[in-house]
Amino acid sequence: MTDRRSEKPITLGIVGGVGSGKSFTAAELVAQGAAIFDADLEAKKLYDDPSVLDIVRKRWPDVVNDAGAVDRQKLAQVVFAPDETGRAELVYLNSVLHPRLLAKFEQWLESLDGHEFAVLDAPLLFEVGWDKHVDYIVYVDACEETRRRRTVARGWSPDEISRRESRQVPLDVKKARADFVVNASRDDSAMDRQVFSILESIRQIRRSHS
Repeated sequence: MTDRRSEKPITLGIVGGVGSGKSFTAAELVAQGAAIFDADLEAKKLYDDPSVLDIVRKRWPDVVNDAGAVDRQKLAQVVFAPDETGRAELVYLNSVLHPRLLAKFEQWLESLDGHEFAVLDAPLLFEVGWDKHVDYIVYVDACEETRRRRTVARGWSPDEISRRESRQVPLDVKKARADFVVNASRDDSAMDRQVFSILESIRQIRRSHS
């Protein structure tokens, strides 16, 4: 019998539009035994890193509050401003965060013990070239009405959704570049069976190449 602990996990990257259900899909992958690296969560932690906080304070002093912490809502208003200045600021912010996040992901991956699958949940997977660091891409698909309903429930405006997606690779391109597609238009859309089918397909691919 193969010792799973001696094997490198199979890595999956999750992509999709805003409100598509990526977190829902990731949770189902975890329920079926995968480990997950949540890039958004880890990025939030980076704002507590003194070196990152110092860079943010020097670049955008108005987004640091009286307590000395980054107000991420104010920062989002800067980097997602609907003009070229906003686009340039987002590029700069990504240049600060993403190398650090990638290093954290690689350290996390090395630390895993006994997991067959490892999931990288990163909204800008293609935009920052992280697709080269995973074995397979899973695209989470949902209709626009569903996505907008979910994001409005988070307190986002339709304009905010459009602004954020305008800075990302078009959804049809993401879907075309994915290895697998999950339909998450409904919260009860048999997600467990879809995820199980994907994992089994990957296992079969691996067995056929071994």
